[in-house]
Amino acid sequence: MRKIVLALVVIIILAVGCVTVVTPPASPSPAEKPSTPSQTDTVSPAPAQVTTPSFNLPEVAIFNVVPANIVSGDYATLTWDVRNGYDVEIEPGFTIIRPQGSQPVNPPFTTTYRLTATNNQGSIVATTTLTVSGVPPTIDTPVIKSFTATPNVIRSGGSSILSWQTINGSSVSIDKNVGTVSGEGSTQVLPTATTTYMLTVTSPEGAQFQTVTVNVK
Repeated sequence: MRKIVLALVVIIILAVGCVTVVTPPASPSPAEKPSTPSQTDTVSPAPAQVTTPSFNLPEVAIFNVVPANIVSGDYATLTWDVRNGYDVEIEPGFTIIRPQGSQPVNPPFTTTYRLTATNNQGSIVATTTLTVSGVPPTIDTPVIKSFTATPNVIRSGGSSILSWQTINGSSVSIDKNVGTVSGEGSTQVLPTATTTYMLTVTSPEGAQFQTVTVNVK
């Protein structure tokens, strides 16, 4: 009997030794999943950075001459206020100057002053014109009350609006192919490069001139 029991134990041990237990691999957790992308998850290269022109340019808050019409020998005051610029110069007559200030001027003839303001983003230009007459202005002398460009800095292909207000003029015109205009109004311009426009107002009592500049960047 003992031999039979021993024989059965040996048979069971041999049978167990022949069994191969196969354990399925554990599913990886999301954090353990392979990082190799599939076809639908292909990583594209980052797009190239496109640099557009910065408009963090200097700003000319004030650039005018008062009065804008004088008799030869008299004085007017040229005033300027430049923001965000570290180089400022005015032609004719001034080299590097401080960003804000004023200066008496008495040119012998009608003069357009050109201010150039520069920072590390570039330069912009502003202009103003002093009309010098041969006789003192009267109540009937033509007067330019305002002449502006909005905006005065545009991107290439953009546009600006010239606006003006005058009195006592029998003829009013703007150069650069704008032509004859009414005494008060506005018009769109599309300069392809930085352009200075001159407004001219005349009558039998005299003439007055004024300029604005549209910067194209």
